[in-house]
Amino acid sequence: MNTVTLAHERKIAAIDAAFHTLEGDGFEVRRAIPSSAFEAIGPFIFLDHFGPIEVRPGEAKGASAHPHAGIETLTLLLEGRSVHKDSLGNVSAMEPGEVQWMRAGRGVVHDEAPDEGFARSGGHLHGVQLWINMPKGAKHAEPSYRHVKAQEIPLLPQKGGTVRLVAGRVGDITGPVRTSGEPFVVHASLPSSGAISLDVANARELALYVMTGKAAVAGQAVEPGQLARLTSGDTLHVVVEETSELLLVGGDPLDAPIVRHGPFVMNTIAELERAVRDYHAGRMGQI
Repeated sequence: MNTVTLAHERKIAAIDAAFHTLEGDGFEVRRAIPSSAFEAIGPFIFLDHFGPIEVRPGEAKGASAHPHAGIETLTLLLEGRSVHKDSLGNVSAMEPGEVQWMRAGRGVVHDEAPDEGFARSGGHLHGVQLWINMPKGAKHAEPSYRHVKAQEIPLLPQKGGTVRLVAGRVGDITGPVRTSGEPFVVHASLPSSGAISLDVANARELALYVMTGKAAVAGQAVEPGQLARLTSGDTLHVVVEETSELLLVGGDPLDAPIVRHGPFVMNTIAELERAVRDYHAGRMGQI
């Protein structure tokens, strides 16, 4: 019986370190997806990890108004407070533990900024932004936006810590973010010497990103700022040596080649050129 279980348990196929870069109005991020070794993990073509840092009063930075097309953004805020505004008319304030999902589709303009109180007083900032690739033939869909409150994100039963299912399915539990590509996102906050065991059979591709702390899969360590691409399998067991914040991302692999230019991600150069023209012509709207 143990042999059968181990045969279906996911292990680490490769470990890649995120690289440091500047994003938005000049804040530093660790970019774990894409890398020189791979383009995507499931439908996720972008993973930027910002913080954890202590922001001094008056020094908080955001991402002033900018466009997107051909993707969906998924932002998970762990610490800090921010305000989202977009060309669809949405305005919402984001609190720790909440998630924002935005389908850019044919094109949208949005602004992500620290809220007034956080900008004035400073404080701890920590979070992740992911991009989900939209499938071939759907990249020009109508834009849409959803703000997911913390209480809408179900908890997965574990002995210690907090394990939240943002997207995907584990057993009979389903995360609130549901879209194409069968995205799978789990955020785990684990105490020292903690562990998680999950049914991950529904995620065709899967990776573990360590935000803080130190984790191990099948005895192989993963350090902060590293992304571990995992083998196929039905189950995953992760242990941590110290208090850790972990992120699992995955889903179905890309269904077509992607062509990127900054905030635009399409399948062909012609589609990319159309997106750029639409933006400069004002067809993506304004805030």
